[in-house]
Amino acid sequence: MKSLTKIELRGLSKSYGHLAVLKDVGFQLESGQSLCLLGSNGAGKTTLLRVVSGLVSADHGELLVDGQEWRLRSPEWRRKCALVAHKTFLYQNLSGLENLRFFSRLYGFDFSDKLLHGRLAEAGLARAADKQVRTYSRGMQQRLTIARAILSDPEIVILDEPFTGLDKDGSAWLLDMLFDLLGKGAMVLMTSHDPQAALEVTNSFVRLSKGVLGDVVCSRDRDWAEIEALLYPEEVPTG
Repeated sequence: MKSLTKIELRGLSKSYGHLAVLKDVGFQLESGQSLCLLGSNGAGKTTLLRVVSGLVSADHGELLVDGQEWRLRSPEWRRKCALVAHKTFLYQNLSGLENLRFFSRLYGFDFSDKLLHGRLAEAGLARAADKQVRTYSRGMQQRLTIARAILSDPEIVILDEPFTGLDKDGSAWLLDMLFDLLGKGAMVLMTSHDPQAALEVTNSFVRLSKGVLGDVVCSRDRDWAEIEALLYPEEVPTG
């Protein structure tokens, strides 16, 4: 059972030198909700995910968890989050099983090999469990990265382009996994260059442009054409 019911981020700002990457960004998520960030390359999406996950510090901003202020980079917050980054950050000379075993112990979990084998099987990697990751295809590495992220049954799942490299079966597995996590009360924050795929599992979309977050668009009872028109009104034909 999940313990968090609502998170709210306010006034997040981040600059690298004179370049403002995030400008007064804020949003909220509740238990069982998902939000998909859209935007062009360089809009600040990956930086926002890294800030929210606690990997990168914000220059300004605050995090409220069920109404209480938390530090974004606190160990308590980072234990609540799981990040699937655009890069896999897997150990190429270790096997799939060894990667899961290493990361589970690194983060203070002592999962049995039986459980780890089960997670690999769910990800379609049972036959590759003992093979070095460097022999995996891009899609197999993406599956392993996602399986690693959800080992601890996280409460906040943060995914940067999670459909990258996945074939049809891999995408279906990812969607099933996200549906399961949301059903357990997890919150999902993701980016995707394939918003129509994300629409299967996303409650709402929001556009990030030059570090500024737009209005959140609820996806309920809307097809992608309607959502796109609301997110990108300047591109809708006027005549």
